[in-house]
Amino acid sequence: MKVLLKHGLSVLASLIFSAAALAEDAPPVPVGDKDAFETRYVNCILSGLQNNCFITVFAGHFFSSPGEGAKQIYDSIKAKMKGLRVRNVHTLEKKVKADLVDVRTYLLELDRDQGFIGFYVVFRRGGNDWYIYEFAMDQSEDFVRAILGLPAPPPPVGTP
Repeated sequence: MKVLLKHGLSVLASLIFSAAALAEDAPPVPVGDKDAFETRYVNCILSGLQNNCFITVFAGHFFSSPGEGAKQIYDSIKAKMKGLRVRNVHTLEKKVKADLVDVRTYLLELDRDQGFIGFYVVFRRGGNDWYIYEFAMDQSEDFVRAILGLPAPPPPVGTP
């Protein structure tokens, strides 16, 4: 796994979004059915982010006030994923905590043995509705190991 991750480390460096990352000036719109919403962003990732789908899926659904525009975030993701194709999205965990937060973690398997990308989405309940609170996507070995719940790797043989 370490070799696969090192192969593509520079392709998708740390990309962490706060709750305001894709928000717009308008009040946020609830995501509705979280499972249906999840299907939309997973399909978007599998499509290679075709037709600005990342913007279409996430924009306007963030819990807190505006931050960087959806178009800028999309352009950043698209640039970092240039040349990478996601072969499969593996769901690692879906966990609701205190009926207020729903954390969903994924391992994105890249084509041509180019490694993995860790990805998580956090939903937050506001009243009776659910919104996007934050999400992160990163190809670094540390992030992927954290998503998988793995301890730090042992030091190389011969290292004190």
